[in-house]
Amino acid sequence: MNEVQHLLDLSSYIVCHYQELFNIFNMKRVDVKIKGLLISLNGLSIKLRVISSVLMFLTTYLCINAESLTTHYIVAFDRSVELYQSDYINPRILHILNRLLKDNNYNSEQDYVSMIGYSIEMSNPSIERFTRPYRNVNGEEMIWKKINDTNLSSLFPTWPKGQPILDPNALPSASLQSLSKPYAVMETSINKDSVMNADRTILLVVSDDVVNGTDDNYAQEWNRVATTSTNYHRFNELRKNVFSTMEKFNEEFKFIHIGLKYGNSTRDNISISEDGIYKITPYEVVSAERPSIHSVTDFPVPLPLQRVRGGFRLNIETGSLNTKYLIRDISISNADGKQLGVSNDGVFDIELKSEDVTPGDTLNIAMSLFLKDGLYNASIISADNPRYSDGMRIRQVIRLQEETKVLGLVPLSDSFWWWYPDDIFTAVMIWDLIILICLIGFVAFILYRWFIKIITYIPENKNLKITKI
Repeated sequence: MNEVQHLLDLSSYIVCHYQELFNIFNMKRVDVKIKGLLISLNGLSIKLRVISSVLMFLTTYLCINAESLTTHYIVAFDRSVELYQSDYINPRILHILNRLLKDNNYNSEQDYVSMIGYSIEMSNPSIERFTRPYRNVNGEEMIWKKINDTNLSSLFPTWPKGQPILDPNALPSASLQSLSKPYAVMETSINKDSVMNADRTILLVVSDDVVNGTDDNYAQEWNRVATTSTNYHRFNELRKNVFSTMEKFNEEFKFIHIGLKYGNSTRDNISISEDGIYKITPYEVVSAERPSIHSVTDFPVPLPLQRVRGGFRLNIETGSLNTKYLIRDISISNADGKQLGVSNDGVFDIELKSEDVTPGDTLNIAMSLFLKDGLYNASIISADNPRYSDGMRIRQVIRLQEETKVLGLVPLSDSFWWWYPDDIFTAVMIWDLIILICLIGFVAFILYRWFIKIITYIPENKNLKITKI
């Protein structure tokens, strides 16, 4: 799956650095090396936008169309878009979001939607009010909601009613774009023990994407906004906590600019305003770490398979080596893909049938983890997600130990397994004893026959025989 990850990295690079690549488009030949992949861009013949579209389509095919994955869509609205206020309050924006969800196979039975507004009030800055959820027509916070019929319009019939209200006495407001993505994700944080979890988290940022001249550097943007505020003292009080939170978040997560299907094409931005500046920008929220089964759990290698009559028994109890990772499930399947067992707590006590596996066969182990990072607490490191699958899947070959073979040579077949069906060692030991006794008896019989032969007197007259008493 490393090739898949390279493809994801390559597509994200081209999308996010398209303009830079375009600026060197007229050069005769350019070599770009991305994580070990060397690509040659010939400015005279290759269209970068075509390459980007193809790669984004493949990225979408690999990551977005995996219908078995539970997805959490977080829609983050920039509430400081004075120039595009008319586009924001137009219900058309909900229709665009509806179409975007439908085109990317939103599943109302397993997928979730959260809606967050972000903006900081300059005169009375509050990090608690920086990101706040929308409320639907029923007055419910739009946090981890399942949308029936994928219809946001029915939840907001009088859009934008339900939006977080800004304090008119604390205006103007600022977007603080460089903080918006992490804080929008954290606003949807749930209890550490909640069952609300997602294999993938997709962040849809609805904004003009204007950063206050700081190139998405949160420290510079914070300081720049603070110095233009009438309440610099309050900004200064919040700085330490905000910067500490951002550092922690960036250690745990990163945002990957992705493409989503919209209509007949795959787009990395979905325009809302006519000039295309006010738009929806999709990101995938991924773990900054790439955990593997062996790096975060004590899963045994090789598997301690015990031979029993009719197959094998697997009895293990494995756990996490890191408190922020909890085992969600472990599944074992054979080479044909047939699932042989599933554990939801790391404990296995199952029997694998002989018709499903035999010595020399390969077992496929897939594991998924809950990431309890203390900030979002809802990510699943899934073996089915191409971004993590290379570390969350392993293969093991079934091998018999010498002790499980009769006389260390011949495997004990089920047809001769007449006793102790769950204890192959005792069953083999009994057969070893039986064979040893039979061997001793056979040798004794041969020796007896030989002894009788040498002490028996046979005269020339074959009709007369004398035996010593």
